[in-house]
Amino acid sequence: MSEADVAWAGIAALARALRARELSPVALAEGCLARNDAAAALGAFAFVARDRAAADARAAEAELAGGRWRGPLHGVPFALADVVDTKGIPTALGVPALAARTPERDATVAARLAEQGAVLVGKLAVLPLAGAVATVGPGARCRNPWDRSQGAGGPTPGAAAAVAAGLVPFALGAQGAAPDPSAAACGATALRPTYGVLSRRGAMLGSYDLGAVGPVARAAEDCALLLDALAGADPRDPSSVAAPPGLPRVSARIAAGLRIGVLDLPAAGPWSDPFGEAQETFRSAGALVAPAALPELPWADAAAILEGAEAEVIAGAALGDAAPRPSPSGATAADYVRASRVRGEAQRALAALLERHDLVLAPAPRGDAPDPLSAAIALGGLPALTLPAGLAGGKPAAVRLVAPPLEEARLLSAGLLFQA
Repeated sequence: MSEADVAWAGIAALARALRARELSPVALAEGCLARNDAAAALGAFAFVARDRAAADARAAEAELAGGRWRGPLHGVPFALADVVDTKGIPTALGVPALAARTPERDATVAARLAEQGAVLVGKLAVLPLAGAVATVGPGARCRNPWDRSQGAGGPTPGAAAAVAAGLVPFALGAQGAAPDPSAAACGATALRPTYGVLSRRGAMLGSYDLGAVGPVARAAEDCALLLDALAGADPRDPSSVAAPPGLPRVSARIAAGLRIGVLDLPAAGPWSDPFGEAQETFRSAGALVAPAALPELPWADAAAILEGAEAEVIAGAALGDAAPRPSPSGATAADYVRASRVRGEAQRALAALLERHDLVLAPAPRGDAPDPLSAAIALGGLPALTLPAGLAGGKPAAVRLVAPPLEEARLLSAGLLFQA
């Protein structure tokens, strides 16, 4: 593989070359570090773990040379959002005052990646506590590789920026209930799994119930490989669940007559054409594509009240007195109860919607524009996949697929088909 091919290869291609010893884990890690040095102005990384990357790569190279292969992540470089704890490596949660914070234990997802033999390159820029604290931190300085006059967006912008710029093949980011435009704006593929599918133990998210950790990668195939390697119940996280069924059988095909409901959310301007082309792609593959409607509920208001209240509690427990706290939301206990009741109603409404449609297709969120679907996904704990859909006005356009809970195999298979 040429240097350019390596820089833009996905996990599956890298795994084949590494296992066949056509590619060295040490050279692969060194290439990632060199590209990051050249693109330091992008601000994607909060901390570059050079010593750890070198040690992990040497260990992977020795194991592969000895005939031991741990799986498709063995020897593949990656990076983690700086809200995911890493033993012995600074994890500042996006808060400059916590720059010296060094966890004594890996988050579960970090430990599972280490067990798979993946090579940690560093920690990625995030907004403070994944956006829960409204103050300026390193994440605000992270740029979009397509337009460096613009930020990458989202609570963990470094993940999408690093993958899109070819600095690492994959990363783990975090999302909350607000729209996260980072993958769409940067031209990366991103999966938000069903709530609990990826353990959140050791990941300092801004919400107990509405936050999630998920992969950002080159393609849906990579997300499928990552989810298969990392999913599963975690005794340290009581909210975790078993891995979704069928992940090893994900492939670029859909069932005949798959019902895809199209949410005509604001796709204004140049994004309209890619969204229409995405619908035609699925229709041509045999899907039944029909209009759908998100039920009329105060999605964003309910999610904001729940997330805001939880952010206050989490920030107090996780950040201590030295770090900034979220501004009080102003919501009362009665507001929280009402929002919780709306959440129950929302989950019933989403269940009914996803009985009529096997998948839902919508434009991906753009910037800070209102997006009730993002709040609905968080309130329902639903899996969602952001897929690049070409260019519009010279910049990436994207669509989003949403599935019922634990139907990641269906979701990812549709993503593979779309990208094929």
